[in-house]
Amino acid sequence: MLSYMAIKISALARYNPWWKKTEDWEREDMSLQNIDEIIPRREINLKEGNIYIIRGIRRAGKSVYLRLLIKSLIAQGVDSRKILYISCDRYTLREIRNIVDEFRRREGKIYLFLDEITYLKGWKILLKILGEERITTIATGSNPVKIKSEVETLPGRGIEGNEYYFNPLSFKEFLSYMNKDIPKVSFKFDSPDISPLVPHYNEIESLFYQYILTGGFPEAVIKIKRDRNLSHIYEEIIRLVLGEIAKSGREEHIAREILEYLLRIRGGRFDYISVARELEISHPTVREYLDILENARIIYTLEAWDLNKKKLAHRKQKKVIFQSTLIPISLGMHLFGYSPDEFVDENMEFLVESTISTHVIWNIEKPMIKDKHTFAGFYYDQNKECDLLIRDEKFFGIETKYGKVRRKKYPFDIIYLSKEELEGQDVLPSSMYLAGIEKSSKCI
Repeated sequence: MLSYMAIKISALARYNPWWKKTEDWEREDMSLQNIDEIIPRREINLKEGNIYIIRGIRRAGKSVYLRLLIKSLIAQGVDSRKILYISCDRYTLREIRNIVDEFRRREGKIYLFLDEITYLKGWKILLKILGEERITTIATGSNPVKIKSEVETLPGRGIEGNEYYFNPLSFKEFLSYMNKDIPKVSFKFDSPDISPLVPHYNEIESLFYQYILTGGFPEAVIKIKRDRNLSHIYEEIIRLVLGEIAKSGREEHIAREILEYLLRIRGGRFDYISVARELEISHPTVREYLDILENARIIYTLEAWDLNKKKLAHRKQKKVIFQSTLIPISLGMHLFGYSPDEFVDENMEFLVESTISTHVIWNIEKPMIKDKHTFAGFYYDQNKECDLLIRDEKFFGIETKYGKVRRKKYPFDIIYLSKEELEGQDVLPSSMYLAGIEKSSKCI
């Protein structure tokens, strides 16, 4: 048993380089060695004895974010030997439990970082034990719905209020990293004040095109700032998307056909039965595959609002938006042979609409409190369609128009987001609107 544990501790030492030295340990960190730069993110405030859950799409930077939290703890004076990082895809539940027990015997109170906890069979049991023993724990996972359904069964374990979504960088965060001279503004989705940004339109618009190419994924953002090729990142995104299907035990060729369909309609309306009929599969299968992609935070499925009943109409047509523009660009290359610039140029309005919708959702959503399905949808009738309709204190619409903006009469307040038109309070350039949209307090 002692030899077994020694082997495990030896392996762990490679992934916990701060044990040896508290300064400059980043050079020896396995996750940071191939990263040119770390883009700062909002730090969460860690309190002893609580459990923190960070859930989000793969490759958005969750593992690197854990290193930022570790670095912050050391800077605050926490003994680096009391900080234990474990990558859960390398151990069983029993092994992790043994490691934690051993470190607690040696160090007393510890800070435990569990990366990709959903790889671990029985991870809910582990969180329950850690919560009962008041071990400060920060866990990440890439299946937000799976985490949500399991965490809901763990009340009173120090989890309440400590769940966060981890998203790609917003355009506001991207701008701050790329050009610190552009004024920083923040506003809610329904009350934009872009006045300080107007003199900087040309710089913002130029950077907006680069943001669309990267989709806010940190690795892509860093590479595009340094004029490097993104080819291998596009390949990794394709593997990410198809890998989610494979992990769920579903057929890759069906996923490809559904994704091809979504790219062809470019954010247009559809229903499950029509898609099923065209692809010669069952409509429950269409819904199942879209649910898998949404659970992995690859897409959002938007439903239409019934304004009279003030609820989403589940039987009406749907729309799909991608959580990051890097995903449809990568799929366009893989499925249709586009180059990135060709795909963006041909699909710019669709990509901008998706970006606006995801940013507004990020501005509002909070795990457990404000899930997307409670406030976000769209509206259509026989004559017109509003791309995004948010129910907050009242309904508020957002329509993306990259051509000439023509106002329409809707039974709710609305703003129009254009390419460069600015008129009154309700017609604004899309890039300047996005430059001020802040993530919610529960989105990193």
